[in-house]
Amino acid sequence: MAIHSVVAAVDGTSPAVIPPEHQTFQRVDALPFEARGTGFVARVRMTVEWFVPLGQARPITQALHSMMVDTRRSHGCIGCSLSTGIRDQGTVRYMEEWESEDDLRRRLEGSSFANLAALIDEATEPPLVEFALPGGVRGLDYLEEARRSRG
Repeated sequence: MAIHSVVAAVDGTSPAVIPPEHQTFQRVDALPFEARGTGFVARVRMTVEWFVPLGQARPITQALHSMMVDTRRSHGCIGCSLSTGIRDQGTVRYMEEWESEDDLRRRLEGSSFANLAALIDEATEPPLVEFALPGGVRGLDYLEEARRSRG
């Protein structure tokens, strides 16, 4: 049985049928918003991706796993994940998801964030840092803003 999506035409004409080979899907858990109950609850996510020398990948991932245990115990932490791409020049991708922007800011302002920053210093190229927030996606400027606001 073939599965097709039907999309209503904007101009009021008959709906279009999109065959499966032309459909694209995005994992719902990869989006910064999650449907709960009757409305949307904003999720806040920090993603850091960087390249490390191949010989350093294992010690860095071990340190990240240890850090993840502590981070998951933090108030407002929904979860952490880590992936590596050894075939891709030692790519390390680390993600934290938080219940609120305030929870994420507490993480960034706290002393434990220095541990992650020290690991990122091992990068062979500047890291990609992305913050998915209710107001949009931001980069390193958000980190600097959060650290400055600590006072």
